[in-house]
Amino acid sequence: MTAVAPAPSPVRLPEPPPASRAPRGWRRPAVMCLVLFLAYAGLSFAKDPRASMVSDTGGKLATLRAMDARHDLDPDLGYWAEAYDPAGLAHPVAQTHHIGDRWVNVTTLPMIYAAVPLYDLGGLRAILLLPMLAGVLTALGARALARRLGDEGDLAFWLVGLATPLVLYALDFWEHAPGLACMIWGVVLLSDVADGDRGWPTALAGAALFGAAATMRTEALVYAAAAFAVFGIAAWRNRRRFPIRETAAAAMGIIAVFVANQLFERAILGSGVRAGRTSGAAGQVGSDLSVRAKDALVTSVGLNRFPEAADWTLGALIVAAVVAATVVLLRANPTRRRLAWILLGIAVYGYLMWFRTGLGFLPGALTASPLAAAGIATLVWRSDVGDPDGLHSKIRRTGLVALVALPAVWLFQYSGGTTAIWGGRYLLCSSTILGVLGTLALRALPRAAAVVLVALALAVTGSGLVWMSVRTNAVADGWARLDRVHGPLVMAGEVQLMREAGAFYATDKPWLAAADNRALSAAVDAADRSGADRLTLLSLDQRPRDLGPYRRDRSGSLELMPGVRLLVTRYRHG
Repeated sequence: MTAVAPAPSPVRLPEPPPASRAPRGWRRPAVMCLVLFLAYAGLSFAKDPRASMVSDTGGKLATLRAMDARHDLDPDLGYWAEAYDPAGLAHPVAQTHHIGDRWVNVTTLPMIYAAVPLYDLGGLRAILLLPMLAGVLTALGARALARRLGDEGDLAFWLVGLATPLVLYALDFWEHAPGLACMIWGVVLLSDVADGDRGWPTALAGAALFGAAATMRTEALVYAAAAFAVFGIAAWRNRRRFPIRETAAAAMGIIAVFVANQLFERAILGSGVRAGRTSGAAGQVGSDLSVRAKDALVTSVGLNRFPEAADWTLGALIVAAVVAATVVLLRANPTRRRLAWILLGIAVYGYLMWFRTGLGFLPGALTASPLAAAGIATLVWRSDVGDPDGLHSKIRRTGLVALVALPAVWLFQYSGGTTAIWGGRYLLCSSTILGVLGTLALRALPRAAAVVLVALALAVTGSGLVWMSVRTNAVADGWARLDRVHGPLVMAGEVQLMREAGAFYATDKPWLAAADNRALSAAVDAADRSGADRLTLLSLDQRPRDLGPYRRDRSGSLELMPGVRLLVTRYRHG
């Protein structure tokens, strides 16, 4: 007789957790949240709170310092040279807007005001409590989402909380972590509505969370639209009727929060800041699609280490290898296990090539989160045991929210500077949702393969944490030295570098930033008219410049951060 090989064991989805089984000890959500928060707190001491991953945080830190110095709640940065440069061409904090009689450099007022009491209590390190708490809430939302997809959720909590780009944003005073927390919980609540477990009050709450996210992150509107569409169709199919009340409640929820924020901004500033940013992003959609295509590749699969074509190709190869290997392993075909390990080997080798190039930004959402790449594989998951609980359809539906939003985010995301970010910050909601799906896949994979994927995720995230530590300490030390320079300090060319110094800003500090020759002329004129007899010019351009009434005295250099060296030239009047 011919021997018949045993049939492969079918791959099963995680079984839904029994409702009666209450978690005990360290598995209680409150204990888990406390442990994760303490982990974030410990990691935060490796970075210098006077600096950030990028310059965007500088405007917020400068605003808090200005408010604290005046002992008021007015987000006015002021401008010491306003009398000499009324147009603000050389304002030291880049992208500062002249609104009425104020100089404003914040885009999210609620976060600033939430940080004020923390800043009064413990300064720059205390305000990190806001993003850290938001990171914990995001991980808790990932756990809740995983439980709705049939898993116990603990693995999603820990891996999303510690092995995805969320970690870096939970340690930075930026709107990304709070905005992400709102979006993830919005997805959780709207999925309950789609399943028929909740009614219009939950739809109202879920949409309001997306509205709150939109006050901090413009892309939240795109994810809200994707969630409304996907979950709305699912609710229609499940209830055999159009969900009129739920739809109306959702519309009211997001509009009410958005309008409330507009009224708040107008009450404080006399103008709506957030709406201007949203309309500005919308107005750029049709501009230079080739640049937007490049930005889409950078924020999706970019590695930021190699020449452009090679960078995207290697990043796409790594992601494709992880996805394909996970699909093969989920199909549970023993004859193809060797192929899966070859594919995982390709991914590991690709990451090793990236690690060998040193520390730096990893801008791709999928390259920075191997778990998210593995999560894509769950969208083609098939099981020989059927789908009695509808979990397969729920997984695909949830993943569809993450994928449907991507083209719109690529079109609306701000162009330029996409390499100086970590994990595709505009795509954080997509990568986090896919990361949750990736934790579901880990349950069904062979243990060795799951260990490899988790190790990759931890190694990539750990690299980012080390880079954040190196960068923030170097930037803070560099600006601490420059802060001791006497006389006007002028940054020529790359004005974002001076925006990095928000933690050292003071309304009367004679600093100026000149993006071009016109602004440099305005800066020199302001220094001259203010009566300054000395001036110090900072520039990435290593060639000294002629500054009219000021003559070069001596030059030196300063490494502001790894790979960024400034020419420091001192001038004397006359």
